[in-house]
Amino acid sequence: MGLILFPAYRESEKPRCPFCGQPFGRPPEIKPKYEGDFYKWVCPCGAVGAYDTTGHNLGDALMEAIAFAYDDDWEKALAMEADKDYEIKYLDSYHAGDHRVLGGKTYKSGLGAFVFVKLKNLKFLH
Repeated sequence: MGLILFPAYRESEKPRCPFCGQPFGRPPEIKPKYEGDFYKWVCPCGAVGAYDTTGHNLGDALMEAIAFAYDDDWEKALAMEADKDYEIKYLDSYHAGDHRVLGGKTYKSGLGAFVFVKLKNLKFLH
Protein backbone atom coordinates (compact mmCIF):
# COMPACT_ATOMS: atom_id res chain seq x y z
CA MET A 1 0.00 0.00 0.00
CA GLY A 2 1.36 3.44 -0.98
CA LEU A 3 1.99 6.25 1.42
CA ILE A 4 -1.06 8.50 1.79
CA LEU A 5 -0.18 12.08 2.54
CA PHE A 6 -2.35 14.75 4.07
CA PRO A 7 -3.99 16.55 1.10
CA ALA A 8 -2.26 19.85 1.92
CA TYR A 9 1.11 18.21 1.30
CA ARG A 10 0.14 17.21 -2.23
CA GLU A 11 -0.79 20.82 -2.96
CA SER A 12 2.26 22.28 -1.28
CA GLU A 13 4.97 24.19 -3.04
CA LYS A 14 8.34 25.73 -2.43
CA PRO A 15 8.01 29.09 -0.68
CA ARG A 16 8.07 32.18 -2.89
CA CYS A 17 8.25 35.89 -2.25
CA PRO A 18 4.62 37.11 -2.19
CA PHE A 19 5.66 40.33 -3.96
CA CYS A 20 7.57 38.96 -6.97
CA GLY A 21 7.01 35.19 -6.91
CA GLN A 22 10.71 34.31 -6.78
CA PRO A 23 11.44 31.14 -4.77
CA PHE A 24 13.71 31.56 -1.78
CA GLY A 25 15.95 29.15 0.08
CA ARG A 26 15.44 27.44 3.38
CA PRO A 27 16.06 29.69 6.38
CA PRO A 28 18.96 28.41 8.46
CA GLU A 29 18.07 26.61 11.64
CA ILE A 30 18.42 29.32 14.22
CA LYS A 31 18.47 29.16 17.96
CA PRO A 32 17.19 32.49 19.19
CA LYS A 33 19.46 34.26 21.64
CA TYR A 34 16.33 35.72 23.12
CA GLU A 35 12.64 35.57 22.33
CA GLY A 36 12.02 37.60 19.21
CA ASP A 37 15.31 36.80 17.47
CA PHE A 38 14.20 36.30 13.85
CA TYR A 39 16.05 35.30 10.72
CA LYS A 40 15.77 38.16 8.19
CA TRP A 41 16.80 38.47 4.54
CA VAL A 42 16.30 40.58 1.41
CA CYS A 43 14.62 39.35 -1.78
CA PRO A 44 16.12 40.59 -5.07
CA CYS A 45 12.87 42.55 -5.64
CA GLY A 46 13.62 44.61 -2.52
CA ALA A 47 11.15 42.96 -0.15
CA VAL A 48 12.43 42.16 3.33
CA GLY A 49 11.41 38.87 4.90
CA ALA A 50 11.42 37.74 8.52
CA TYR A 51 10.90 34.11 9.54
CA ASP A 52 9.00 33.18 12.69
CA THR A 53 9.74 29.55 13.53
CA THR A 54 6.53 29.19 15.56
CA GLY A 55 4.10 31.23 13.45
CA HIS A 56 2.83 32.78 16.70
CA ASN A 57 5.09 35.86 16.94
CA LEU A 58 4.27 37.52 13.63
CA GLY A 59 3.76 40.94 15.23
CA ASP A 60 7.33 40.87 16.53
CA ALA A 61 8.61 39.48 13.23
CA LEU A 62 6.80 42.29 11.40
CA MET A 63 8.45 44.95 13.55
CA GLU A 64 11.86 43.32 12.99
CA ALA A 65 11.28 43.31 9.22
CA ILE A 66 10.18 46.95 9.16
CA ALA A 67 13.18 48.03 11.22
CA PHE A 68 15.50 45.94 9.02
CA ALA A 69 14.06 47.62 5.91
CA TYR A 70 14.93 51.00 7.44
CA ASP A 71 18.52 49.94 8.17
CA ASP A 72 17.69 49.08 11.79
CA ASP A 73 16.64 52.68 12.48
CA TRP A 74 13.81 51.84 14.89
CA GLU A 75 12.81 55.48 15.37
CA LYS A 76 12.28 55.95 11.64
CA ALA A 77 10.64 52.53 11.26
CA LEU A 78 8.13 53.28 14.01
CA ALA A 79 7.24 56.60 12.38
CA MET A 80 6.27 54.90 9.09
CA GLU A 81 2.73 53.80 8.26
CA ALA A 82 1.52 50.55 6.73
CA ASP A 83 -0.03 50.93 3.25
CA LYS A 84 1.32 54.48 2.97
CA ASP A 85 5.06 53.84 3.38
CA TYR A 86 5.28 50.07 3.00
CA GLU A 87 3.22 46.99 2.13
CA ILE A 88 2.94 43.86 4.26
CA LYS A 89 2.33 40.31 3.05
CA TYR A 90 2.30 37.06 5.01
CA LEU A 91 3.16 33.51 4.09
CA ASP A 92 1.99 31.03 6.70
CA SER A 93 1.82 27.25 7.09
CA TYR A 94 5.53 26.75 6.37
CA HIS A 95 6.83 23.23 7.01
CA ALA A 96 10.56 23.67 7.71
CA GLY A 97 11.42 19.97 7.42
CA ASP A 98 10.21 19.80 3.81
CA HIS A 99 10.87 23.49 2.98
CA ARG A 100 7.31 23.74 1.68
CA VAL A 101 4.27 25.89 2.23
CA LEU A 102 1.19 23.79 2.82
CA GLY A 103 -1.84 24.53 0.66
CA GLY A 104 -4.74 26.39 2.19
CA LYS A 105 -4.99 27.67 5.73
CA THR A 106 -3.35 24.87 7.66
CA TYR A 107 -2.68 25.68 11.30
CA LYS A 108 -0.73 22.94 12.99
CA SER A 109 1.90 22.79 15.66
CA GLY A 110 5.40 22.97 14.23
CA LEU A 111 4.58 25.19 11.28
CA GLY A 112 6.35 28.50 10.86
CA ALA A 113 5.42 31.68 9.05
CA PHE A 114 7.03 34.52 7.12
CA VAL A 115 6.21 38.19 7.02
CA PHE A 116 7.36 40.36 4.11
CA VAL A 117 7.66 44.13 3.97
CA LYS A 118 8.30 46.17 0.84
CA LEU A 119 8.94 49.89 0.97
CA LYS A 120 6.78 51.96 -1.37
CA ASN A 121 8.60 55.25 -1.84
CA LEU A 122 12.15 54.58 -0.76
CA LYS A 123 14.76 52.18 -1.99
CA PHE A 124 15.80 49.45 0.42
CA LEU A 125 18.48 50.93 2.63
CA HIS A 126 20.73 47.85 3.11
